[in-house]
Amino acid sequence: MNIALGAYLISGTPGSRQAGVHQYARFVLEALAAYGGDATFTALVSPTALSEVRQVSPPIHIRAASRTTENPWSRIWVEQVETPRVLGELKADLYHGLLNVLPLRTALPTVVSIMDLSFITRPDTHRWFNRTYLGVLARRSCQKASRIIAISEYTRRDIVEHFGVPAGRIVAIPLGVSSHYTRPADAVIAAFRQQHHIGPHAIFYLGSIEPRKNLDRLIEAFAQLCAAMPQARPQLFIGGGLGWMYDALLARIQAMGLGEQIKLLGRVPEVDLPSWYAACTVFCYPSLYEGFGLPVLEAMACGAAVVTSNVTSLPEVVGEAGVMVDPTDTAALGRALQHTLEDEPLRQRLRQRAVLQAAKFTWKRVAEQTLACYTDVLAGVK
Repeated sequence: MNIALGAYLISGTPGSRQAGVHQYARFVLEALAAYGGDATFTALVSPTALSEVRQVSPPIHIRAASRTTENPWSRIWVEQVETPRVLGELKADLYHGLLNVLPLRTALPTVVSIMDLSFITRPDTHRWFNRTYLGVLARRSCQKASRIIAISEYTRRDIVEHFGVPAGRIVAIPLGVSSHYTRPADAVIAAFRQQHHIGPHAIFYLGSIEPRKNLDRLIEAFAQLCAAMPQARPQLFIGGGLGWMYDALLARIQAMGLGEQIKLLGRVPEVDLPSWYAACTVFCYPSLYEGFGLPVLEAMACGAAVVTSNVTSLPEVVGEAGVMVDPTDTAALGRALQHTLEDEPLRQRLRQRAVLQAAKFTWKRVAEQTLACYTDVLAGVK
C-alpha cells in the first residue's frame, strides 16, 4: 500500500500546540512507520513543521506543502487545491486525512480521522471562522470518506447523530500512550520538585488554554481550595500553549491575587512531562468536552492521581482509575481536589489503578487497527 497522510496541523511554531491534534498526528505517523510492514507512508506537512516530523522514529517520507498550513486560509488552499495534485504525483493508493478534513476533489479512496465535534456541540468555545469552516468541511469529508476513524466511542456516536453517517462506516480507534510516559525514579522526582519549587499540595493541568478546557472553573475551584486549606498553600501549575479566547482568563488570574500559587508554564518540553505528571500531587483535567483526552492517559501512565470530568469521552479513558466530577459544578470540583490532596491512601489506590488502565491503550494497537481499516477500504469492504 502507498498511503498519503494529511498531517497539516502538526505545528513547528514554538508554543503553538502541545496536545490534541498535533500529538495525535505525530504519534500516528510514528506508529504506522514502526508497525506498517511493507506499506509506504508519506506525510504531507506544513513547511514550518519539518523539524517536528523529522523527529519521527522510524523515519517516514515527508512532503512539505508549498506554503505554511498554520494560517487557516493557507491551509484550506493547500488541502483543497494543492493536495489533489500532490496525490497524483505520489501515485498514492489511499489518502488519510488525520485531522477532520479531506481534499474533496480527490478521486482516491479516503479515510478521515475525526477528533471531536465540539465545533458543533460546543460552538461557544470556538472562534466563528473555525466552527464555520469545520462545520462545512468536516461534514462533507465524512460524507465523502470511504471510512471514518473516530478516536473514541463517544465521538463515533456524535458523528452518527450530527452528520447522519451510517454507523458501519465509522470505526472507533482509541488513542495510545507512548512508552516515554512512565513514572520516573523517586530520586528524579525529588530533584524535579526541588528545581521547580513544587510543594506537597500541587495540582498540574496540561492542555491548550481555551474555553473548552474549563480553566475558568478550575481557577475558581482552586481559589476555594486555597480558602479551605490556607496553611497548606496549594499550588496550581498550568502547562500548555495559548489557544484562543483566553484574555479574560489571564486577567482573572491576575485579579484574584493568587499569583504566587498559580504558575503559567507555557508549552512544557515533552521530555519534562513525565516528571510534571509524577511530581505534582494531583493531575486535574476539568474539560467540558473531549474527543479523547490524551493528557489524562499520559498522566495515568506516569502514575498520577487524576481528577477529571465525568462527561463525553473521558469516562472511556479513565475507567475506575480516577476521580470524576461534573465539570460545571465548581464546588464539586474544589471538593474533589481537596479530598484527593488530603487523602494519601486514596491517591495510592488511584495511582495503582491508573498505571493498569493506561496499559490498555497502545500506539501499536492504533497502528494495527488503522492498517486494518486501510486494507478494508482498498479491498472494497463495506
